[in-house]
Amino acid sequence: MTVAPTAATTTTAAPTTTTTSVLVTNPETTTTTTTVSATDVAIVGDDEFVTQAQAALDLLAQQSPETYDEVASRIDTIESVTAGSGMDVFTKTFKGGDVTAYAPGYGPEDQLLWLAGTIVHDACHSKFYTEGEEYIGRDAELACLIDQLAVLETLPGFAFESYISFLIEGVDDPANDYWNDPNRHW
Repeated sequence: MTVAPTAATTTTAAPTTTTTSVLVTNPETTTTTTTVSATDVAIVGDDEFVTQAQAALDLLAQQSPETYDEVASRIDTIESVTAGSGMDVFTKTFKGGDVTAYAPGYGPEDQLLWLAGTIVHDACHSKFYTEGEEYIGRDAELACLIDQLAVLETLPGFAFESYISFLIEGVDDPANDYWNDPNRHW
């Protein structure tokens, strides 16, 4: 395995630092990971993911500054993963899989809203952990869904109200307890 040197670039237009690392595992395969730190939230993933996550954070900062501040205080890193989205409360890392980041079947604006909502949702789990409260399970999931819905309702073009309302209303339906499914697809 060969690792190419890391190049760091700092822009002066905004308080953003970009670091790009190129990992070469063999001559035919190259993986590029870009990390962008905006305010206190680092974003780790390929360029498309970094752009999407940054746009979601920007949307929250512009439309709901209080929510953005809460997110920034509860999440240190947003990291792209292939599957298994969720909040690692111990490291304050929100892990976003492709289904979470890009909401397949929806347009770009809706995808962005969905990602912004999931970031808010998982910041809620981090808040509970930090405050010593139960951060997983039915009650935590319900509270975080309610937070997610409340914020998304304030954003322009919100398209997921009925879906999140369905999850809230069906929180006691065993068929809906996705938080207990180790094989969930996102």
